[in-house]
Amino acid sequence: MTVYYGAGNYSLNRNMNTMKNWFILAVLLFAFNVGQAQVAYEVDEETRSMSEGVNHALVLSMEMTDVKLAEDHWSDYLKDYGSKPKKVKGSDELLSDDADIPGIGAGNTVDVYVTFEEVGNNVDVTVWFNLGGAYLNSKDHPSRFEDAMRFLDRYVLSVSKDVVKEELKLEEDRLKDLEKELDKLEKEKSKFEDDIAEAEERIRQAKADIKENESEQTNRQREIENQNKVIEAVKKRLKDLD
Repeated sequence: MTVYYGAGNYSLNRNMNTMKNWFILAVLLFAFNVGQAQVAYEVDEETRSMSEGVNHALVLSMEMTDVKLAEDHWSDYLKDYGSKPKKVKGSDELLSDDADIPGIGAGNTVDVYVTFEEVGNNVDVTVWFNLGGAYLNSKDHPSRFEDAMRFLDRYVLSVSKDVVKEELKLEEDRLKDLEKELDKLEKEKSKFEDDIAEAEERIRQAKADIKENESEQTNRQREIENQNKVIEAVKKRLKDLD
């Protein structure tokens, strides 16, 4: 059975009464988050192998492919809880030692282990909460489990903000590219218009030159006719001398 939570969901194997309680909580939280542009996600409760053995974990699967962004945000996110994630020697895990997470720790600090993995079009974030002798799970720690779900929901929200910011930056860059293309087209259009104006001026001048040429041709034709008459007159005078 799948229960929706915030912009995502999580699936658990538990009795129907517990599921009913989770469902009511999920509906309330979903209503609270409606309209927030969160990255779509789901959370599964599983047992996963890690550096401290096989333990209960929450597997957060987000619809995104930027593992580095997810990991960077986790580091920043955990700093707010007084613990900077550090690499666990010999594994892919990051450990936030003695993180002070109200609700989950119930007054005590928590050791938080996490891994990040790109799976298809998703980034899977596997989180283990070491409560000190036991790992967080819904059966043994139902109240703390609720807080862990809220904890992950806030993390997804922080990631979503950067995802949207990055999308905004890409769209703004695209707008700048389009504006540059428009500016180039406007300059080309202006050049074409100048070329047309210059061509029209050449045509106007050519038409004027044609009229002047035609007038000069008429004058030359008249002069030729007159010159022919002069030649004929000279020829006649020459003939009269014979």
